[in-house]
Amino acid sequence: MKSKNIFTVLTFVFFSSFCSSQEQVQVFATYDFKNTNTGKTQLVELRVNEKAAYSEFFESKKLADTLYADEFENVFFEKESKDSIGQQYYLSNNELVFRDHIYTNNEFVAVVVTEGLPKMDWILKKGTILMNGFTCNVASLDFRGRVYNVWYTNEVPTKFGPWKFHGLSGLIVKIETEDKSVKFQLTSIIFEQNQKIGMPTLGKKITFQEFVQYEEKITSDFVEKLKTKLPRGTTIQVNDTESTNIEKNYK
Repeated sequence: MKSKNIFTVLTFVFFSSFCSSQEQVQVFATYDFKNTNTGKTQLVELRVNEKAAYSEFFESKKLADTLYADEFENVFFEKESKDSIGQQYYLSNNELVFRDHIYTNNEFVAVVVTEGLPKMDWILKKGTILMNGFTCNVASLDFRGRVYNVWYTNEVPTKFGPWKFHGLSGLIVKIETEDKSVKFQLTSIIFEQNQKIGMPTLGKKITFQEFVQYEEKITSDFVEKLKTKLPRGTTIQVNDTESTNIEKNYK
């Protein structure tokens, strides 16, 4: 109930500002992001105006390379960047620019990637539901290997959402995969004015095609490093598994 009251008050403040200065209104929202495939929970900050959006993932923890085996003697690598900045995403009406990391030469390298605005074929559904004090519409999306259910509110009109999500008519309040393994949940929202939104800049500039090639090559790179940790003559069998990333594929 307390959360609902907070959201109601902020919505009233927003509409007062929106009516008096529509072009300058901006939204600052935070989300809890959970990916049960990796066991990670992260804070995501989203800044939105009428022309662009910027979202940033803040790492809950930093890990070095971790080599471990399960009870069936299957050996796994866990790799995460120690970069203090993390993932950043800039969305505009015609482009997506994001900051991530590639794994090359046994280390992570920060990169800034320019990707054409990915097409998102939202399926709008009938009915509404009250969530976080907002009246929300419902939609679904099949995007790069995952199927999402989304709740969004036209009370906060924007085409931009967290991460790469775009194309709806209102702010995303909750978005979750059908298997509930990946979820963004809105936790707070503030309406601000005169706040600039910029692109990520810290990293080596590469194309989206180059980024995909690095992602597809990462398993073989890990295997080569694994061989250096095992006795000479040891053979390694690599089993195909589904990606634990938000994007299972790049089709």
